Amino acid sequence: MNSERKRWVFYSYMAVTLLLFLFMGGRLFFLQILRGDYYRGLSSQNHIRVVIKPAPRGLIRDRNGVVLADSRPSFIVTAVPSEFDRANIDLVASLLGITGESLADILEGASGVPHRPVVIRESMGVEDISPIAECIYRIPGVLIDIAPLRRYHRPEDFCHVIGYVGLADDPESYRGEITGRTGIERSLNDVLHGQPGLHREVVDAMGRVVEEYMGTESEDPVPGGNVTLTIDAGLQRIAMEALEKTGFAGAVVIVDYLNGEILCAASSPSFDPNMFCRGISTSEWDRLMENPAKPLYCRAWSAAYPPASTFKLVTAYWLLAEGYVDRNTMPNPCYGSLTLGDTEFGCWTAHGRLNILQALSQSCDVFFYRTCQQGSIDQLAEYAGHFGLGSRLTGLLPDERSGLVPDTDYLNETYGADGWGLGILLNLSIGQGELLATPLQMAVMTGVIASRGRMPLPSIVMGLDPRERVMPESAVDPDAFDTVIEGMQLAVGSRTGTLHNSFAGFQWDFWGKTGTAECVGENHALVVGFAREPMPVAICVVLEHGEQGGSAAGPVARQILEDYFGREVPQ
Repeated sequence: MNSERKRWVFYSYMAVTLLLFLFMGGRLFFLQILRGDYYRGLSSQNHIRVVIKPAPRGLIRDRNGVVLADSRPSFIVTAVPSEFDRANIDLVASLLGITGESLADILEGASGVPHRPVVIRESMGVEDISPIAECIYRIPGVLIDIAPLRRYHRPEDFCHVIGYVGLADDPESYRGEITGRTGIERSLNDVLHGQPGLHREVVDAMGRVVEEYMGTESEDPVPGGNVTLTIDAGLQRIAMEALEKTGFAGAVVIVDYLNGEILCAASSPSFDPNMFCRGISTSEWDRLMENPAKPLYCRAWSAAYPPASTFKLVTAYWLLAEGYVDRNTMPNPCYGSLTLGDTEFGCWTAHGRLNILQALSQSCDVFFYRTCQQGSIDQLAEYAGHFGLGSRLTGLLPDERSGLVPDTDYLNETYGADGWGLGILLNLSIGQGELLATPLQMAVMTGVIASRGRMPLPSIVMGLDPRERVMPESAVDPDAFDTVIEGMQLAVGSRTGTLHNSFAGFQWDFWGKTGTAECVGENHALVVGFAREPMPVAICVVLEHGEQGGSAAGPVARQILEDYFGREVPQ
């Protein structure tokens, strides 16, 4: 009897247990299989949203602390692809003033990270944001946030030096990240961009914040580092005004030849880089690209010109250092041209018999035609390299050109070993032919002369470690420098000097050289020179199609230096 009762109790427990397991299994089958999609949808209605907080870019200042670029707060609109209803594309696009196609493309491009907000419009003001803000409550997945917007305070003066920013196209960056596109913004982007922050929040299916995420703490954005340029904003403005008054495209570069700092790098015409920060329109872009003056083109270091007679400073140094001439050498007279074979190499006037000092001050071509024949193209190219020509001078100026100093290898490759002759050397000796140099290189070339070979390589950012000299010490010839500098002094002080009229009555001592570069159309006008007091500066002025260096570029150089030296320099 007891055994039967125990058996009954056992079977009862087993039956109840089995029923419980069957019930639980059935319930799990119902929840996970039959109603799995439903409950999966419900669970997805609450999830963690990661919001990226852009970091403000670092400040850019001039050498005197004037702020040239900073960031200001602006509204941005983002969308979370996983929360956004595609049926609202046209509505949102109309509220934001963009096309539905562009919005669809943005969402499609962000489909790989569906839970991360993607920027669909940025750089918005209060009036721009109002339409979408009024409807935000009924558009799931659309967010309004505040982000830093790049701002340039002296845009047209520094558009080529500082450059501008735009959306990053690096696949490793988040959608909407800003990066430097040109100028210092590009070359020092790693310093300026900062570190974006992260903010995590729990949201429901309507994109509404349910609660703050209690897991990993949010990360605040880290602002970018600040950069101080060697450029003087006041001098840059003076140079830009002087260029604009001429009506010619051109450039002005001024360097401190004792420490290599670039004090001015002006290029005209210019543009407003703030257009790119707020999002440049198609019409604005077309207007810039179709402008025949090419305002986007930086003429200070991206344009290369024949240095023309300014290169005679290098040729003269080479001839003196190699002993081909001395300060008293007077070759056959200049009658206005020199004939070599069947080719006549002209001079701009008949100068008669000159020594090298007079040849520099009066810019006589025939003197250099005659004397350069004692040397070789490779020798001249080597000396040009000692003055900073033929190679890039900085590592921080995007699109800086190296110019061109032809040698035997280049000429053989270009024309063939039998395709060129001595006439190439004659042209090169006066800065014409294949020879090309940027205004920055010509300013540095002049600074090397002013410093007697001691000028360091140029720099455009303060605080960089001192770098090697432009000219190797082994190439320094003090006597040659003295003679070249005296020739530059005569170009200004002698009544027959090519800069005498432009600098007559100038308050400070100035040593200079003019150049007129042959090109298609009117010739380019060039002037280089240096002053020791009140500041040790070397200057290069280039006016495209300005015709004569002495009469066109000379007054510009004088006006810039007078305004700069005569002003009160801020401490």
